[in-house]
Amino acid sequence: MDRTRLNYILFFVLSLLIIITYTYFFAPKTTKKPPEQRAKETISREVESPSKTLEEREPLSEEVSLLSKGELITIKTPLYWGAIDTLGGRISEWKLLKYRETPDENSPPVNLIENSPPVFNTKLKLDGVEVPNPIPFNFEGEKEIEVKDGKAKIVLFWKSTEGVEVRRIYEIDSSSYLIKHTFEIRNPTENPLKETLFIESYGKIQHNGRGKNNKDFIAMVSDSIERIDKIPQEPLLLKGTINWFGFSDKYFTYTFLPEIGGETQLYFRGSTREGFAKAEFGYQPDVIPPQGILFLKSNLYLGPLDYEILHSIGRGLEKMINYGWVGPLARPVLWLLKLLDGVFNNYGIAIIAITIIIRLAFLPLTLKSMASMKEMQAKMQELKPKIDAIKEKYKDDKAKQNAEIMKLYTSHGINPLSTLGGCLPLLVQLPIFIALYDVLLYSIELRHSSFLWIKDLSAPEDLFDIPGIGIPFRILPLAMGASWYISQKMTPTTAPGTDNMQMKIMEFMPLIFTVMFWGLPSGLILYWTVSNILSIIQQLYVNRRFMALKGGSKDVNSDRKRRKNSV
Repeated sequence: MDRTRLNYILFFVLSLLIIITYTYFFAPKTTKKPPEQRAKETISREVESPSKTLEEREPLSEEVSLLSKGELITIKTPLYWGAIDTLGGRISEWKLLKYRETPDENSPPVNLIENSPPVFNTKLKLDGVEVPNPIPFNFEGEKEIEVKDGKAKIVLFWKSTEGVEVRRIYEIDSSSYLIKHTFEIRNPTENPLKETLFIESYGKIQHNGRGKNNKDFIAMVSDSIERIDKIPQEPLLLKGTINWFGFSDKYFTYTFLPEIGGETQLYFRGSTREGFAKAEFGYQPDVIPPQGILFLKSNLYLGPLDYEILHSIGRGLEKMINYGWVGPLARPVLWLLKLLDGVFNNYGIAIIAITIIIRLAFLPLTLKSMASMKEMQAKMQELKPKIDAIKEKYKDDKAKQNAEIMKLYTSHGINPLSTLGGCLPLLVQLPIFIALYDVLLYSIELRHSSFLWIKDLSAPEDLFDIPGIGIPFRILPLAMGASWYISQKMTPTTAPGTDNMQMKIMEFMPLIFTVMFWGLPSGLILYWTVSNILSIIQQLYVNRRFMALKGGSKDVNSDRKRRKNSV
């Protein structure tokens, strides 16, 4: 292999690392266009054209339903404080008492429905019966309900002039974020009654970039996850088995889980409230026999995007957490982090511990790679006078120069491709690095977890802004860059075909990545910094071992000369 081809390979490997890192962590994420409808698909996602069906699904008066209120029933459990509006039986506020807006102890609890229209309104259509929207439910009992331990039931009711009775029942469990919900229709007449029920919910849609606190609409339709991060210009219709749907930010969600099989439909469009979208789920139409009762059961989840909690609920609800293509790897990483946090009672120490564990797992490969590069360096030092002589002899014939140098390498058992082994440990660790990145970014367990001077490991350091330029000053990225630079200077870089330009580019890599990583989560940079420090320790070990095998001082002097010549 000639020198030019080797240069291309080295350039390709380095470029690949930079492209993968930039694309995954920094490049803007493009929104997928709705897939084209196919004849045999069980899921269809299409723009709904104006029709009678569309007009029937429109709310009677959205402005009234958004602004008017009935009486408020407040609920308090150890997990949350919420308010239910008797007008529509909607949820108008929901505060999670175990989670605060910021790491500050005086920060208020997270309010899932703050500055938002009420959610989970019920719109009912009965043939021959006029049903207002929202339904003005009544409630008998205390308006302030506290459930410290155990369960409680809240029953809202409404009766039409024809005697049709509608009930909306919430079942509260003090130990769970999941609420059982039943919609009940009683037909006391002597005639069958055709009904259609819709569940309406509102949420803010806001896309700030990957890893930011985006606000999305998420639905699971026939086992396929649909994420919408932009308000569509035209109405959107999702058809299939609607397992659940809800609005979510990075850490919290309010979600509706209907207990129904078969194909249903979910309608999604923009709202009259700027920045908000409206989702409307339609149950399959049914007929209530004379003197009959219809029960439509569902569940509501208003709480954190905690993987264990969501997984325990089932129905694939844990897929709301967006771990991306490294999901299968992210889950064991999260499990190990939580296990280590249980041991050390601090996620910062847990990150350091998991870094050591990962490095130990790759230790044989890393040491072998380091030893190979060190041996290659020694051979190159021995051959340097002969290489210089060839360069001088064939300085006007680059092709002949490269051919003679390759002959020299071959005669001394030097394989130019073996130098690429130095990139192998980094390439192998890259999926784990990405998995840890997503775990630190999207796992609520690390939200507001502190370590030393760092208030939140899931976010960049927040110390102070540099006067005059407004750029935040951060210690960890600087420590990462410095440790990377030291590790790089200790690592053998003299390789067949490596010219001064390539060496200069590699010397700038710590600076480039320091700038790129400046805004990444502190926990991730802590992992990378500790990993660099371990690389320094490993390189010191390899250098000492190599010196002992080669006679010590001679190698030390040659190594010092190499570093001096590389500057």
